[in-house]
Amino acid sequence: MKFKYQYPHIANLLTLYPTPRILLGKRLSWTEKRDGSCIVIRREEDGYIISSKNQEEASEDLVSLVHRTEEFDKVIGMLEDNPQYVIYVEACRKGRSVTGAELYDRDFIICFDIYDSQEEHFLTYTNTYQMCYHRQMPVVKLWAETRHTSMKDLLKWKKEALIYCKENSIEGMVIKAHSKKYGYIQAKVKLDIPKPVKRKISKGEPILPSIPEADILGAIDKVWQELGTEQFRNVKVSMPKVAEEVGKECKKHLYSKSNKNLFSYYQQYLERLVDVDI
Repeated sequence: MKFKYQYPHIANLLTLYPTPRILLGKRLSWTEKRDGSCIVIRREEDGYIISSKNQEEASEDLVSLVHRTEEFDKVIGMLEDNPQYVIYVEACRKGRSVTGAELYDRDFIICFDIYDSQEEHFLTYTNTYQMCYHRQMPVVKLWAETRHTSMKDLLKWKKEALIYCKENSIEGMVIKAHSKKYGYIQAKVKLDIPKPVKRKISKGEPILPSIPEADILGAIDKVWQELGTEQFRNVKVSMPKVAEEVGKECKKHLYSKSNKNLFSYYQQYLERLVDVDI
């Protein structure tokens, strides 16, 4: 059962909802994904609660693992100063890691995110890093910071990230971005799915693909369903609504406007409608 501070699911980059294109134009932080167990540590009136990925009260084994790490006291110190924070860490056990991607020489925990329960949002990577830095708490490394205006460019960086992960025996990367519309966006790239900070900040607006004809005709069909055949035939009534519905589809799926005049699609639909009437 899901609990209040359960960490949100991270989708693979290519299956990000509603589309990976929501990352275009955003400033992206590429952070190393450590191969451990997701742990949530937060403060309550009667003490501290340690949760696992799916359980509000972690198993005794996981709690014991967290307690015996030298980093646990540093997390407690962070929570004493900032009781509103919820600290997310990877608990890594000595030996071969969960998926076998890494080999650890000791038990440790490493922070990968901090949630402010008062402000109800996740901190940026920079703010998380600063909080950890002042407590000498390990935090996942920032491999790169980028901004992309096309999927081609974004996927090129995905390829570079996976090369880096393979060369450094890292499970994968998590891409993080903050958006007014979509909130906290995260996507992951991993090797098991077909210190210098690199920067690539491309100028210009995102280059979005043109809306497919099927989506345009689908939007026109919505207008016909709303108006009915008689009013739909009145171009002065139907075309403004067609433009509105197509605009909604473009905004929803991050498409650019069609290069072809919408009126031609309206005529095409109208011709099919006449054929059906006959």
